Amino acid sequence: MSDLTWIVVLIPAFPLLGFLLNTFVIRNERQAGLLASAMVALSFVATLASIAVLQSLQVAGAGAEAAAEAKHHIDFVLWEWMTIGTFRVPFGLLFDQLTAVMALLVTGVGGLIHVFSIGYMHGDARPVRYFAYLNLFIVAMLFLIMGDNLLLLFLGWEGVGLCSFLLISHWFDRKSVPPGIVPSEAAVKAFVANRVGDAGMLLAMMAIFASLGTLTFYGQAGGDAGYLERTAEVGRQVVNVGILGQMSILTLITLLMLVGVTGKSAQVPLFVWLPDAMAGPTPVSALIHAATMVTSGVYLIARNHTLFSDLASGTAPWVVGIGVLTALLAASAAVTQWDIKRVLAYSTVSQLGYMVAAVGMGAYVAGMFHLLTHGVFKALLFLGSASIIHGTHETQDMRRMGGLRAKMPTTFWTYMVGALALAGIFPFAGFWSKDEIIAQAFDTGSPLTGIVLIISSLLTAFYMGRQVALVFWGKPRDAHAEHAHESTGGMKIVLIILGVGAIIAGVMNLPGLHWLDSYLHPVLGEEPAPYTIGKGVLAAVVTLLAGASMYGGWYLYARVLEAKIKPGKDDPGFRYAGDIWRGAELAWGFDWFYSRVIVRGYRMLAGFLASVFDQQGIDGILVDGVGRVFGSLASLFRRGQTGYIRNYAWVFFVGVVVLVGYFAFV
Repeated sequence: MSDLTWIVVLIPAFPLLGFLLNTFVIRNERQAGLLASAMVALSFVATLASIAVLQSLQVAGAGAEAAAEAKHHIDFVLWEWMTIGTFRVPFGLLFDQLTAVMALLVTGVGGLIHVFSIGYMHGDARPVRYFAYLNLFIVAMLFLIMGDNLLLLFLGWEGVGLCSFLLISHWFDRKSVPPGIVPSEAAVKAFVANRVGDAGMLLAMMAIFASLGTLTFYGQAGGDAGYLERTAEVGRQVVNVGILGQMSILTLITLLMLVGVTGKSAQVPLFVWLPDAMAGPTPVSALIHAATMVTSGVYLIARNHTLFSDLASGTAPWVVGIGVLTALLAASAAVTQWDIKRVLAYSTVSQLGYMVAAVGMGAYVAGMFHLLTHGVFKALLFLGSASIIHGTHETQDMRRMGGLRAKMPTTFWTYMVGALALAGIFPFAGFWSKDEIIAQAFDTGSPLTGIVLIISSLLTAFYMGRQVALVFWGKPRDAHAEHAHESTGGMKIVLIILGVGAIIAGVMNLPGLHWLDSYLHPVLGEEPAPYTIGKGVLAAVVTLLAGASMYGGWYLYARVLEAKIKPGKDDPGFRYAGDIWRGAELAWGFDWFYSRVIVRGYRMLAGFLASVFDQQGIDGILVDGVGRVFGSLASLFRRGQTGYIRNYAWVFFVGVVVLVGYFAFV
């Protein structure tokens, strides 16, 4: 099957074709939805075929060690993209085990979300544009994970950012969407926050090329080695970074990459864009802002794990610290939210913190494992919230819900599966992946990291118990909840499929079997950690605590405080926690700081530059001032042009006297 390596091209080609057809040909809503869904489904099939081709190459090379080493990935170069002096970048697609698992997530979960969108977006004002943008996002995401060089990865990186902007602002004509977000402003906020991170990525690429001479990950047959294969060459090289002193070049590169990760994967301090991104349609939140795009930073670190190794050990504490802090702050913020999607948004930020912390600790497989399981159960939760919003006539405030388990049984049971998986309850998917990260923290000698992650896990279980109680228990607190209806057709089927996935996804890396460890070993080179009794005890304790926390959240809001939940009123928890509760509700003031200090300061500076520096300085002095000076000089000289010969003769005489005097005395 080695001659079928070209099949990897079909993976991004199908959704690209769907985007082009929906943009230039299709004008019917249903046709657009079916075409977009079919193209992503075909991309999923092409991914499975590519995995089979990759496996056949490895089997064929198993007899010779050198051959086997060369068959760990498919590198299919379509054309030479850029060649400028020594700067050479091919337009090539890389397909290895890491790419395979990411592509399965993107096309598998992405295809289900496309199908769900057909029912959810029915009657929308711009459905064809919506499905075209969804397909374009899949294309960009596939380029991000399949590019064989950092520049092509960055093309996809920017592409998913563009699609995020376009889809968040899908309802750009609405002045406000719950809970009071302006879609156009939310889109700009996401775009700007991501551009800050992208600046770090650009600088990292420049530093890689300057020090290693290439942006290609792995060398091609007969060509030079890729930069991931040459990190030892510059492992001890030191650069001067001004006031920051000296540091190794790999530490500088990885720190710059970390800036990009904080933007794209919504880490502290650049996470503020993700909660507001819920202004877009809910399936967009499921696809882009939960399952795929926001995991790009985790993939970036995993792909460049050789840069983040011991040679760049100075970066590892920063990665772990940012991940742990993000997990804790976002989990506490989710406890206090009323909007059903906003709870899930902060939950996503928190779980991304887990993944970043895992790869920072060197547990790349554990981070990828949680990335995959989270992509399934968080997509389920977002689509479940979409079903609830759809069934309650666009209600998102949980204070206006209640009693929906009887009216929406399929949504209730599938949502419960997703909630249990997110809370880390045995035997659901989140239990296996989240506990593996916590165990890794203790294995690496970071008990403080492990304790903070456990606290974040307990907060996660609590807010999911609270959310389930507010939405599904008690009595309806609003007329829309009273007349809620269940989703039907493809929407219900997608929820069931994802629900099954959230139950069984943990099987991919069960302790003792380590299937995912073994599959990713050719890329990540990480040996599976032995499963010990201590890890089993830790998992049991954490699960019992999470179960108790989830039950506590449910019991408080379904039994104790149920009568005190009123639309428009503060949470009863505010009465007891006061400013701490309000601080968590405001995500600990990050948004306030940005709007009051950064944005306001920027606008004041921009106003000064526009009115004082530009109008008065540039225009008033340099431009208009120069014009006035020459105008005055022209007016002065014009006065000498009288037309009288005697005046000209007098000027001539004076000139002669001056010249004679000059030559006489010099």
